[in-house]
Amino acid sequence: MPVMNDRGMVILPKGAKISTPLIDRMMRMGVVEVTLVGDDPNAPPPKTTDELLEELDARFEGVEGKAFMKEIKRIAREHIMEKVAKS
Repeated sequence: MPVMNDRGMVILPKGAKISTPLIDRMMRMGVVEVTLVGDDPNAPPPKTTDELLEELDARFEGVEGKAFMKEIKRIAREHIMEKVAKS
């Protein structure tokens, strides 16, 4: 979706590349918010299920004897597995 002003005039077309000067120009035009869509080319690759579960185990290491922490870990593991099943 393009960025438009309050009169419906297109300020920035859909698919445009964002840069610091462009952001400055839009701010001078009164644009206070935009939604960016797309992948971050610098983002790390998503973690595998095994990596997520290993990280969960590491975060809860040493608290296995505490019932409430065990329940939190169980819920977190269930959440991870549900997200994996949906993808």
